Amino acid sequence: MHTYSVSSTAVVNRPNLSTLRFMVRQDDPLHMPEHSGSMLRGAFGVALRSLTCVTDMPECRDCPLKQHCNFPRIFEMPALQHATVQAVNPYVIHVPITDQMSDHSSDTADYDHTHHIVQETQKPKVSGKKTVTFKKGDIWQFGMTVMGAAVTETTLIVKAWELALASGLGAHSPYRRATLLQADCDGKTLYTSPQLSPARAIDLPTSNLQNFSDLEACNSKEHDLKTSDLPAYLANQPIQLTMQFLTPFRYQQNNRIVSHPDNLDSATFIASLYNRIRLCQDNHSPDESWDIGYDSYHRFKEDIETLSIAVDIVANHVPRRSNRQQRKMQLYGLQGNLHLTGDHQTLSRLLPALQLGERLHIGKNTTMGLGQYRLKLTPPPLT
Repeated sequence: MHTYSVSSTAVVNRPNLSTLRFMVRQDDPLHMPEHSGSMLRGAFGVALRSLTCVTDMPECRDCPLKQHCNFPRIFEMPALQHATVQAVNPYVIHVPITDQMSDHSSDTADYDHTHHIVQETQKPKVSGKKTVTFKKGDIWQFGMTVMGAAVTETTLIVKAWELALASGLGAHSPYRRATLLQADCDGKTLYTSPQLSPARAIDLPTSNLQNFSDLEACNSKEHDLKTSDLPAYLANQPIQLTMQFLTPFRYQQNNRIVSHPDNLDSATFIASLYNRIRLCQDNHSPDESWDIGYDSYHRFKEDIETLSIAVDIVANHVPRRSNRQQRKMQLYGLQGNLHLTGDHQTLSRLLPALQLGERLHIGKNTTMGLGQYRLKLTPPPLT
């Protein structure tokens, strides 16, 4: 059965919203955990704080300079205590995806210190389902969507990631060093490593960041889609969109985190994307609306509830270590596919919001990469 990725140009240039993509060369062997977002976020936070904090106070909340410091404005927005709206951080990390790295890493060339291509990077070794092992010289990619004022701080953000990677990744010392080779933002190159000749600057593949492509009913070859609409030739038949979760999602229902698939109210969960989008907009783009075609949560949910939703998810809990609390913890999550089947008109209305969700993620702990999904158009079940 073929599946086809869905694409749109509608969400590429949202005001106050940009996506950065990073290409990294691993200098020391690294065992990348299955859920790497916590590790990446922690390394980024330490590096960003070292570049911006002048008081060295342990908590931003009590710092007299917090309103003038880039660290809480980027990394720890709740510390600024917005009174009128729930504060959300202005970034979302898009983590490396193990299956995509295995499929695409051999397409990326490795570089030596003389700026020459020396060999194709071999596929990283996947150890079961829990970790992927990068050896010295392997290249991998990840991304980050930034919002609001953070869009104007991309130079600082890239510098923080360069420092974080050079200082090393991992849960404990010795940390595993890496080199930032290149950073792109919305198609423009922001940074190229001195180890990579400007003449060798390359277009970063988007394989780890939802490579949106057109779809054809009888052809598995991917093509760029030039409109936000679903293909017109599908107008008179049921359509199935699949939300394929690349990382676990965490959803709070009746004041409790859903830890078992049978307890998930899937329609309400998907509809929560509306509130996620509006909360991000209210925090980081209050003067320029992100038009998604709906003016209320209830209208959005009404369309969701007309769909037939097939749930194919399992529990996948996320282990993480909190540097602040100096302890390990488990974050309960679910992962898998949600298949949305409906008519062409309804899914066309929902598509802009669903595609924006690919950049903003859905659920809790999105800053560390949870709730990351990609949309696919899949054949509806036979009746």
